[in-house]
Order: sequence, then C-alpha cells, then structure tokens
Amino acid sequence: MCSADASSLLFEGADLLHPGPEIFRLVRCEHCGHIYQNPRPTVAAIDRYYPPDYMPFWPAIEDERNPMRRFDRGYGRRMRCATVHRAAKRRPGQLLDVGCATGIFLDGMRQLGWQVKGVEPTHSAAHYACTRFGLDVFEGRLEEARFPDKAFDAITLWDVLEHVHEPRPILMELSRLLRPGGLLVLSLPNPDSLEAAFFGPHWLGWDLPRHLNLFRPVQLRHHLARYGLLVENVRSFTAGHSLMAMSVEHWLNAAGKNGRRVRRVLEAPPIRLLTKPYYAGPANWYNLSSIMVVFARRVAA
Repeated sequence: MCSADASSLLFEGADLLHPGPEIFRLVRCEHCGHIYQNPRPTVAAIDRYYPPDYMPFWPAIEDERNPMRRFDRGYGRRMRCATVHRAAKRRPGQLLDVGCATGIFLDGMRQLGWQVKGVEPTHSAAHYACTRFGLDVFEGRLEEARFPDKAFDAITLWDVLEHVHEPRPILMELSRLLRPGGLLVLSLPNPDSLEAAFFGPHWLGWDLPRHLNLFRPVQLRHHLARYGLLVENVRSFTAGHSLMAMSVEHWLNAAGKNGRRVRRVLEAPPIRLLTKPYYAGPANWYNLSSIMVVFARRVAA
C-alpha cells in the first residue's frame, strides 16, 4: 500500500475455517504498519480456498429451514439494508454491490426501491444470484466489468476489500464509478479491535489464506482520501458476536479443549441477548469489535 518492501513477521498459521496442511504467513510493513499476507496465493490459485460451503455463499433467507437462523439472517439483512439506505441521504438510485455472493443483500436493497447491480467472481454464487433472485450480476472481477464513469449513487463491499490482491486499483475504480456525493460502504475485519488483541493468531478475522490485506482504521482513512473518498463514520454493527464465538472455538481448540461445545453455548439466543447491549452499544459506537463498517463519501472532482 505504501510501495515499501520491508516487513516483519506477525505470525504463521493454518486455515482455521477449512483446515489443511498448509501454513500461511502474515507480516506487518515496517514503513506504514499495513498488515498483509506474504507470500500469498496467486490470482490463479486463490479460488481453491473458496469451497462451495464457504459461509458467504448462503442460499436465500426464505429457503432457510432453521426458523431461528432464518429470523437471525433476516434481521441482519434488514439492519444492513436500512443502514445503507439511511446513510445514502438521497432517494433510492443506482447501487452496486461488489462481491455480492448469492445476492441476498442486493435483493434486500431492491425491495427498498434501489436499482441494483452486482459483481461476483465465483460462478456458483453469481449463477445463484441471477437465477434465484433475477439479479443483474456480472460474473468476474470489478475491473473487468467496465461500468461507465459516475454510474452509481452507492457502492457496497461487504467483507471484500481484504480479499483482493491489489487494493489500490480497486479503490481508484470505486472512486471512478461513484457520482459526486455518492456513498461507499466497506465492511472489513478490524485488526485493531479488542478481539484481535485478545485472541491473537486464533482471531477469525485474520482468515488466512483468504484475507490478503488487513487495514487498520487510521490507515484506511488515509488510503481512501487519496482517491477522493472521505470517511464520514466508522461503526461495528455487523457479525461482532458471531466472530467472537468462532474465535473462542478456535482459541479453545488450540488449547486442547472442546471449543465447538462452547461456541454452541455462546450462539444460543439467551447468550446473544445478554451480549447485545455491548455489541449494539459501546462496540458499535467506538468500533471495538471484530468487523468495522466504514462509510465514505465521494467528494466532487
């Protein structure tokens, strides 16, 4: 991100979500502090680390058989859609979701009156979004879609930027595609969070080898400003409890204990209700939990 080539090892670890024999390295830039994977899978090789059961490739909420999970996923989508809708500060217009997966968020925004398009590189997910929801989804990477200048009033990237090999061209492209005053929403893991510090290499936000770059909040403001994208707000209102529970599982497993059993307890509705005041309150207000959501505005050229 700063063009320097001096780094120090942060830690080495395996794939926590899909275990295998490979070990991956995460390093910190000695010049700017940016955290990135080095070496990293190539563009040609990275797709094999996204199996069909990868979490974002969920089916439609209406097709969810578990009533509790259906309610939870529906609530999460409504919260995301309503937050973006309010933050846009304009009537529904053209919205692009980059890395739209199976199209669940796009379908929710369409129900709020937005005209929506998606970009998704994984064939199975893009195909599902098109066939199940009838969405307009470009199968490929953002830079290949070649949308016209200033085509969108809002662009969202839910847990996407950390997955791209070269973030700077993506940020430049996002700036080109947004109309002046348009809204950019980025959801990313926060390596400065309390949970990252507590769980260390067992924090799920590292998500090796899929997370190639991890952005610290202060650095991200600087990177976005270089492309005319000024940060208005940073919040932590999505997936905080879930990532905490999964991190606890891996942390306990590494200590030889039954982490899966503890995770089930943590994910039970009564426990989630008990932790809601923290995740909806201080964790959200002060950006303390694992996922940060950044709201930036495209300034006039």
